[in-house]
Amino acid sequence: MTHQPRTEYLKTQVMTASPEMLQLMLWDGAIRFAEQGKEAILKKDIEGSYTTLVRSQRIVLELCAGLRRDVNPELCSKLSALYNFIHRRLVDANLKKDPKMVDEALRIMQHQRETWVMLMDKLAEERVAQARQTATENADAIDASDAVSEAAQAAMAATPMPVNASAARRGLYPGLALKPHRVTLSVEG
Repeated sequence: MTHQPRTEYLKTQVMTASPEMLQLMLWDGAIRFAEQGKEAILKKDIEGSYTTLVRSQRIVLELCAGLRRDVNPELCSKLSALYNFIHRRLVDANLKKDPKMVDEALRIMQHQRETWVMLMDKLAEERVAQARQTATENADAIDASDAVSEAAQAAMAATPMPVNASAARRGLYPGLALKPHRVTLSVEG
């Protein structure tokens, strides 16, 4: 039963993660499974190495499939070639049970992960700067609004109000031009 809460936690983590964080989680998974596959190869655990290396391969293929070629075709083409190379190394390592081939794939995947972390940090910095700019603009707008409000209050205070019987009858509503009248309803129609 301890498996169920962990599964629910992971599901919640994935469902609430940003797209950037999901990408990082995929790299972490691909690296983790490749490392487990390498360990299984070294232990001569054929089934374990196969299972974990296939999981890593599938993640790399998913990363490749997730490239948005419409945004930057040239960059996506280069990344696709890199991901295909990683995938090929993992497949070859799985077939030949060669830990050196896993190491080659791991070096590239770890580099890609580090690059992705740096990109996420830069994106976070840009978002903070944008939030600060928005906060400053909002504070300036509030200050301007307060200044206009104070000027309007000062202008109203400086303008004398006419005092006559009509204005007195209107009470708190000096701008009300019409006196409300009573509406009577008749049941007879």
